[in-house]
Amino acid sequence: MHGLGDVRFFDRLAPLYDLVMPAADRSTLSAGLARAEGSVEHLLDLGGGSGRATIAVDVPERTVLDVSRPMLRRARTRQPDQLGRRVGRPSDGDPVGPLSTLQGDAGRMPLADNAVDAAMVVDAFHHMPAQQAVVEEAARVVRPGGVFVVREFDPSHPLGLGLVRAEHAIGMGSTFYKPNELADLLAGAGFDVSLLDDGFEYTVVGTVPSAN
Repeated sequence: MHGLGDVRFFDRLAPLYDLVMPAADRSTLSAGLARAEGSVEHLLDLGGGSGRATIAVDVPERTVLDVSRPMLRRARTRQPDQLGRRVGRPSDGDPVGPLSTLQGDAGRMPLADNAVDAAMVVDAFHHMPAQQAVVEEAARVVRPGGVFVVREFDPSHPLGLGLVRAEHAIGMGSTFYKPNELADLLAGAGFDVSLLDDGFEYTVVGTVPSAN
């Protein structure tokens, strides 16, 4: 997260987060992950908090990385029980499968090179410090042919401008990128970049060039 103000906000919000936030856009995230070369067996959700976005996609192995311990505790309640049923408060159609958690900084991930098939950041990139480092780390841990999907809010959109002002008003240090600016940031880290959609919320997909 971007600073103590951001982290403490989500620490306090953790018990209510899944009650007040809408479900993640399953179809858009799935479309972004589908741009990977080969199958996506392991997905890393950066700044994934309670697992709200992680559970929106059906991937065999899913890991939530976040700095907020209370949010990760919420994510762990989504673990399937011994009978294969999902415990906690699942959304309709929540696919059952492994959901692991990892506390850490997305700009300094405790993961090996080429460790995952895909990574994503959903509605959280603007909270992260050293955002270039986050993108470079994603390029390091995603395998060749894998993808990095970023779903963010456009500060040049009227609703986006309102969000920027609201977050700054409550003491967050959020830094928002326009779609072309975020695309340039990913391209600078070596990704092949495409814009999946645009509007108040937009999606940029970066593909790690294949080793071939």
